Amino acid sequence: MKKIFFIPFLLIIALFKAQVGINTSTPVNKLDVNGDISIRKELRTAGTDLLKGSAGNAGDIFHNNSEMTANDWKSIKIADGQGSMSLFSINTVADQTGISFYSSGDPIPYDEDDNLQGNWTVIPQAIDTFSVTNDSNKVTFSFQTMAQKVNYGSASASFACGVFVDDKLKAVRTDVLQGDSGAYKIFNLNATLENLPRKNKYSVKVACINRTLNNTTLGIGRAVDTNALNNDMAQSVLTISVLQPY
Repeated sequence: MKKIFFIPFLLIIALFKAQVGINTSTPVNKLDVNGDISIRKELRTAGTDLLKGSAGNAGDIFHNNSEMTANDWKSIKIADGQGSMSLFSINTVADQTGISFYSSGDPIPYDEDDNLQGNWTVIPQAIDTFSVTNDSNKVTFSFQTMAQKVNYGSASASFACGVFVDDKLKAVRTDVLQGDSGAYKIFNLNATLENLPRKNKYSVKVACINRTLNNTTLGIGRAVDTNALNNDMAQSVLTISVLQPY
């Protein structure tokens, strides 16, 4: 009788120590489920033989981290005014090369979806990509640079910079630089696009254009008079933030 009970007992121990697969004959973990899982009550983490694991609080997000001994729950703070949206992606690029204009262009209006062509000049490293995976989204572009003029006394110089998405103009701002030769000023452009179609890797470029220079040389993101400015100070910075429902 001892042998009859002893053998099943060993088999039970071996079964508990083995990997178990559901809908797979080659499990790669203690429990490997090849298919959907429905949980009708609580999902608890970090439990022990004596204590139940944590089921988290209302609104928490389950946090999976392979470097941790146990997964956990995270409380996510959503920025006021964004509703149910949270930050999906954010990236910043910088450029210290900049561009220069030596002759006047045309002081004309610009329209949404104008093509990136003509006198528009792309700031070399103010280029990036972003992706949208949800129909409800907000994409914010924040661009800052420095404009400086040189030559011809106190004559003004006007210009414009725009954000192009897939080589189509989506946001633009004009400005005028005044002062003596060597004068400079900070230029900012902020814009938000809503509910862009889903797409992997939209392209983004910031380009500027000369308007009326009045015989001056204009640098954008570039020092054209290094007595009071250098390229570190004049650099351009572009940040792209994508908000989507979490």
